[in-house]
Amino acid sequence: MFSVFVLFTLLQRVIGFYYDSQLYVPKYRDYLEAQGNLTRDLFKNYEKDVSPVYAWFDTTKPLGYDKEAPKRWNYTLLLYNLKLVEVNEPEEQVSVVLELMEYWYDPRLSWNASDYRNVTAIFTRQEKIWSPTLTPFGVNELIDFRDQDFRLVCIDNLGQIYDYLSVRVSANCRMNVANFPFDAQTCQIRFSLPIFSYKEVQMFNDIYEGIKNESSYKAMGNSEWELINLTNRVDFLSYQDRFDLELAVFEIKIARNPLYYFYMIVFPSFVINSVSIVGVFLKGADKMSKLNVGLTNIMTMTFILGVMSDKIPRTGNIPLLAVYIIINLLIMLVAIAVVTLINEIRNWAHPRLKKRKSTFSRRLESFIGSPLEYTCAVLLELATCANFLVMIAFWIDDS
Repeated sequence: MFSVFVLFTLLQRVIGFYYDSQLYVPKYRDYLEAQGNLTRDLFKNYEKDVSPVYAWFDTTKPLGYDKEAPKRWNYTLLLYNLKLVEVNEPEEQVSVVLELMEYWYDPRLSWNASDYRNVTAIFTRQEKIWSPTLTPFGVNELIDFRDQDFRLVCIDNLGQIYDYLSVRVSANCRMNVANFPFDAQTCQIRFSLPIFSYKEVQMFNDIYEGIKNESSYKAMGNSEWELINLTNRVDFLSYQDRFDLELAVFEIKIARNPLYYFYMIVFPSFVINSVSIVGVFLKGADKMSKLNVGLTNIMTMTFILGVMSDKIPRTGNIPLLAVYIIINLLIMLVAIAVVTLINEIRNWAHPRLKKRKSTFSRRLESFIGSPLEYTCAVLLELATCANFLVMIAFWIDDS
């Protein structure tokens, strides 16, 4: 009962603080009054449907021909954070979450700070002002995480407006899988201000200095992909008409973590192939058992190729991992062919060599027995090991 009384007393005090204007410090009340006067005066004759972009010029003439005109309207995009969500190789898409700051200039929203008790910045609803429509360029999907009804902007006394964006972007990214699973991809996320020409709007973009370090890059990747570089630039897109524009480009370079594929495909394939070669050349086993071992290996390798084909885009390049599997497949085909040919060679050569009672004939007859099988088995095992070591070399070089 006592605890309820204490809680009720504290609640009354909190409510009293928020609703009793006498408890506010005078400076805070002065600030709210000055901000209210400023907001009222600032938006009194403001038309939010009218753009501040200067477009009073002849589009057929080159940029800068009118010396009396103002400079191009500036729009800046600052990348504050990035998080890699998904890389869809078959569809050649990359999905990222971007935290962006955008800012632009509207001279109608500037004021003399000394006239309003040195208030230099205010916060207001975005719906009250004119704002540009930032549009991803060459993007399949855009999801805006902000609440449409509660978007805020900051306006300073110079007329500079700051807005915050949190979006998920799925961009097209051409995949080069020649070195899969030791591959690295370079993808671009591009933004533009449609409708406006480059003669009207000048695009800028930048990256927050706080995320330009190795530790931040590691946090931006995911379990399969690691971000290894992040750059920015502005590209010019020309259609040879009024709608030439500039694109704010953020370029990411990501590298795949090959551990999963190495332990789940590369190493098991090496073990399966090595054991299968021993089984194919096993002394004392009948011909059908040897063929069953080889065919089972071939089916396993074919299944692995089928699983891998769903992971990569259908391009003209054969991935390194597919080459590795195909070589193992060919080695096993050679092993089956060799075992079959050895039996045929024995059946054909033994009667003829027995008729010749020379030393060379006896040695050759002895060699096409077990020594020939052992030699072929060793050579094929060495080929399998060499194929595996090449993959390890790519892994070491990649790391």
